[in-house]
Amino acid sequence: MKLTTVLLLLGFLNLSLQDDKTPKVRTSLGTVRGYHKISRQGREYEAFEGIPYGQPPVGELRFQPPHPAEEWSGVLSATKKGSICTQYLMRSMAIDGQIITGDEDCLYVNIYAPIRNGKNTLLPVIFWIHGGAYLFGSGNDMNETLIMDRDVVLVTVNYRLGPFGFLSTGDSLVPGNMGLKDQNLALRWVSKNIENFGGDPKNITLMGFSAGASSVHYHYLTPLSAGLFHRGISISGVALNPWTQTERAPEKARKLAAVLGCPTSSVRKMVNCLRTRPAKQLSQAVDDIIYWLFNPFSVFGPVVEKHGPDAFITRSPIDVINSGEAYDVPWISGVVSEEGLYTSAEFVANNTLLKHLNDNWDDIAPYLLDFNDTIPLNEKKQVAEKIRKHYLGSEPIDSNSMMPVIHMMGDRLFAHNFERAARLQARKNKSPVWTYLYSYRSMYSLSDTLSGTTRNFGVSHSDDTFLVIDTRTSSVTRPSDVQMQQILLDFYTSYAIDGKPRVGNAVWPSLNPNDKDFHYLHITNPRTIKMESNSDFAQRSFWTSINFDENK
Repeated sequence: MKLTTVLLLLGFLNLSLQDDKTPKVRTSLGTVRGYHKISRQGREYEAFEGIPYGQPPVGELRFQPPHPAEEWSGVLSATKKGSICTQYLMRSMAIDGQIITGDEDCLYVNIYAPIRNGKNTLLPVIFWIHGGAYLFGSGNDMNETLIMDRDVVLVTVNYRLGPFGFLSTGDSLVPGNMGLKDQNLALRWVSKNIENFGGDPKNITLMGFSAGASSVHYHYLTPLSAGLFHRGISISGVALNPWTQTERAPEKARKLAAVLGCPTSSVRKMVNCLRTRPAKQLSQAVDDIIYWLFNPFSVFGPVVEKHGPDAFITRSPIDVINSGEAYDVPWISGVVSEEGLYTSAEFVANNTLLKHLNDNWDDIAPYLLDFNDTIPLNEKKQVAEKIRKHYLGSEPIDSNSMMPVIHMMGDRLFAHNFERAARLQARKNKSPVWTYLYSYRSMYSLSDTLSGTTRNFGVSHSDDTFLVIDTRTSSVTRPSDVQMQQILLDFYTSYAIDGKPRVGNAVWPSLNPNDKDFHYLHITNPRTIKMESNSDFAQRSFWTSINFDENK
């Protein structure tokens, strides 16, 4: 009996000691308890997952700006990631055959921090914004184990997507940009609380890829985020890209409502009806708006709002930049060599789809290249044929002509306006702007997953970040891949630490916007990283010859 009592006491003592070692942090809303994880190189760090920063945007809160999370009593267990936001997936990314996943109760952040061991020094903070065409993705997808080998605090965030995050009726009922406002609320929460996790609220770097990259850029363009961060990195996405600006948003809202059987003659009745529809149905209805495969690939995205107390942006991105009113802090922006491989992945290795695209080019091109809403109806065919002739000449679209098609899509959707945004911001702001081109293909490429083939079409959109944040690449063994991982980690974290990006041994001057040629750091492989220039980057002269009704 005495032995049993002793064993029980020892058990309770052990549990008590474990509880004492479990990381706990007091926030402005209450106390959270996290847990310990191990980094790639065996370093222990603290993880706090599923911390609410906003109230669940359900019922009457659907389509509204986010409301701050309410305080809680006791200790909140932050040992499990919160739900991802309801989303519509590309078919090649379906989960167990399902293209609709997630939950509306999704406004959570995850925080990862090195163990301080009594140290009072605050660490730089990376605030990570995920990509996914404003339709899919989550902060939960990020594999933080590589970054946590470094002395930084990492925050990832979930924000509303698709119609939940970006539906707009063009008026005060649903002005739009809920997803960007979610990010802003999360950023405010982090600025207020990150010091308690060992992060420096005066040293926050925004970082994102694709839609997350353009989101980073949008935070430069809204007064709501000024002062909440101190530099940014936009990886393959800027606010001037055509897919980041939603035209005819009220028309798309009405189309969505019609699909769901909601009235469209009254905006108020339409919105009230949309609030009653199950989240899965609302997300599924996106399928009826997409024209061909996943194109246009960003159906619901940022809009220019009317003036109001919660407005995120009330002028076009290019107007804000040209006025000199963009938030004046350092910025890094970059693209990969075959950005269009991402948007072409669904058909790049499918001869049936290639033939369909070839035979119906004039009809599909306005959606594929995102100019359906920015070129007059009577000019669309002419523009489609002009683009095709420039990149393909008289060649058919088939398996032999995929590289020109990939570069056409990459130039139009990403690279051309990447250069334009960088030049404009460098010209109007005093803070430095750095630009880069990444063309290293590792053993893993996002295009392999999306296209169902391992055929090498080049370096896909997000292949750079993919090498650092994806679970499949955390255990790469090819020496050059391991080298590139470390180079990218050095790049990201050196910039987050002191605002000075270091990439290998390269000398990387900031952009001089007045140079005739466009200068950028070209990351070709671990041994070849150097400055290059181009007098017609991404076919600039061709694309500026087309009068798109955007970025004017």
